[in-house]
Amino acid sequence: MGREVTSFLQELHVKPLEDFHCLKTFSSGVESMDVFIRGDFRTSVENHYCTAYEVKLQDEIIAVFALSFDSLDLDNDDKDELQSGISLTGSPDVDWNYKDTFYAKSRYPALDIAYLAVQEKWRGLGVGNLLIEMIAERARTQTFAGCQFLTVEALATSDYSAVGFYEKCGFTANEVRKPYKDTLRMFRTLYATHIENSDEDI
Repeated sequence: MGREVTSFLQELHVKPLEDFHCLKTFSSGVESMDVFIRGDFRTSVENHYCTAYEVKLQDEIIAVFALSFDSLDLDNDDKDELQSGISLTGSPDVDWNYKDTFYAKSRYPALDIAYLAVQEKWRGLGVGNLLIEMIAERARTQTFAGCQFLTVEALATSDYSAVGFYEKCGFTANEVRKPYKDTLRMFRTLYATHIENSDEDI
């Protein structure tokens, strides 16, 4: 990543989104996402489905995202991949004395990336990857509640798919792709020994 891009990323400011009118001109280049952001996004926030954040460079909003509490169900195949490190999420850093207890659980506390969109003209500069890492770091350091994973319903339509981006950010599928569903549920451990870095951005 070049010096100019690094400097640009350091100038970003993230804060809770309060003025939804500013999203009327927001354009990620993905029509279905833009229609939602300019319309029902506000309703989702006001009805406590998620908390929204704006990402600004000076006075311009260059990205928005939203977070929700979640829980993650892992089947035996998921757990086998985690233990062997095959999954992109890597092998979780779990205390040796806690491993049996950890893998015996059927459900794990998680933070869900409910929505994430970058303004079209700012895509490809690492903004999406930066936000994923910032969200992961805040989830690791918060003390309000236990949290072991990030989850996301990655958009996966015939027109656009975010699955590749999330895979490069360390997420792996939590389900088999369903033809009737336009998203793919994915997850990433917050405490992993092997995470791939992403040069791709959304």
